[in-house]
Order: sequence, then C-alpha cells, then structure tokens
Amino acid sequence: MSPLLLFPDFAIIALGYLLRRFWMAPAAWVTIEKLVYFVLFPCLLFFSVVSSNFNVNTVGSFALGGPAIVLASFVLGWLGLLVNKMGRVDFASGLQTAYRFNSYIGLALASRLGGQSAVANIAILLALCVPLCNVLAVGTMSKGGRFTAFLEILKNPLIIGTSLGIAAKLLGVQVPEPMMLTLERLAQAAVSLGLLAVGSGLVFSGLKGNWAVSIWWLTVKLVAAPLVAVLYAHFMNLPEEQAVVLLVFSAIPSASSAYILAARMGGNAPLVACLISMSTVGAAFTLPLVFAAVQRFPL
Repeated sequence: MSPLLLFPDFAIIALGYLLRRFWMAPAAWVTIEKLVYFVLFPCLLFFSVVSSNFNVNTVGSFALGGPAIVLASFVLGWLGLLVNKMGRVDFASGLQTAYRFNSYIGLALASRLGGQSAVANIAILLALCVPLCNVLAVGTMSKGGRFTAFLEILKNPLIIGTSLGIAAKLLGVQVPEPMMLTLERLAQAAVSLGLLAVGSGLVFSGLKGNWAVSIWWLTVKLVAAPLVAVLYAHFMNLPEEQAVVLLVFSAIPSASSAYILAARMGGNAPLVACLISMSTVGAAFTLPLVFAAVQRFPL
C-alpha cells in the first residue's frame, strides 16, 4: 500500500480550493455541499454496506475503536487549557477540531485503500462516532439548555444511510439490480464532489493570537489520534483491513460541521474554520507519513 495512493484525493481538494478562489461563485458550492451531504454520500454508504461482504455481527472490538479514539482525542484536547487560557465557549469551539473528523475525506480514502469493504467498515465508525462527537460538542458549548442540536443527530443523512444499509443486511433484503446500479453511479459521484467541496471551504485566517493552543489541537488530531489507533489495533489484534480503516479514521482532518456548530451556538467560528483548513493541509503531509511508518513497523 503506497502512500502515493493518497495523492489524488488531496489533489482534488486543492482543485476545489482553486475553483472556489478563481472561478466558481460561493453560492454554487452551497448547492454542491447540500447535494453531497443529503443525497450522494448516504447513497454511497448504503450501497457499500449492502454490496460488500461485510458482516455486521463480527465488528466487535473494531467498532469500539472509533469511540475510543474520539474520547482519547477529546481528553487530550482539553489539556490545551494548560497551553492557553481562553473563554469557555471559544475553547470548546476550537476543541472540536481535536476530535471531530471529515467524513468525506475518510470515505474517499477508505474507498481508495480498501474498496467497498473498507467503506462499509468505516461507515460503522461514522454511525457510532458522529452522534458521540455531536454530544461532546454540544455539551461543551451549550450555555445552559441549548441542546436543540441533539435532534439533528437522528436526522443526520450519513447515519440514516448507514443504518438503512445495516438493516437491509441484517434482514437479508435483496435490493433490485437496477436500483443497485443507480446507487453505484451516485456513489461514484459522491467521492469527487465531496472532496471538491472540502477544498472549497478552506480558509486560512482567524487564529488571532491562539497559535499555541491551535498547534496543540492540530498535534492531537494529526499525530496523537493515529498513535492511539495504532496502539488500539495492536493490543486488540485487529485484522489488517480493519486496522487500516481504523488508522484512516483516526488520521483524517477535522470536519466542516465543527464550523457550522460553532457559528450556530455563538462560538469562535473564524478560529474553527482556520483550524479545519490547517488540519486538512496538514493531513496531506501526516497521512502519508503515518502509512509509511505502519508499513515499516507493521501493526
């Protein structure tokens, strides 16, 4: 598995940034983001779970690895208080970037590295960890009773797509071939458009004196979390494919949803936007190093 396999995905992200900066209007990207989030990626998740040989009864310790990484990153991120004192809501806004993850990039990398089976595996991690991340983020940012975002967890399209796929798998539902072919075409469009949308959202301003704690959060996300994944996979003796998927999950950059929540709940949205962008660029360098290290020192 060559780290160069990661190059096309980050090249598409860079293309999205250039298109947004020099050609396509911002309003166009809003539409693309909605299309990817509400239609294409749910189809990708459902198709991958249903069409793979994935067995929902054997996920075991692999599935628990996702929440373990999120919680470990959350705790490590809190140690940023020792680096820089900030207001509670501002700190909680930035803290999200230490433990939240970009599902688009994770699914794209899983598809490239392991095909439909890897996508099905990472879908399980998303189904478990998206609600957990929302609970952590809303809980730490809430100013007393502002928990309406919890309702959105149940309506999350990525969770719905994965849950429907798992249900179909458990019930032995045979999806008609014409429908599967349609879903396959939509799934193919999801990855490229999702990565272009990630690139279009990159912003590189907003730290305003919070460099120390920002570097801490970025280190937790891009270095400490993959280390936790490697240790977890080693001690749990995970199969190679599951270990690789868990490593991908741990090493992907922060999610744009962190910015949305910070803006909605009165947090420091510019700081979050800059941290997401920096983690995305940083991951282009750290992900190949992580996989190169694992190749040299196998799990």
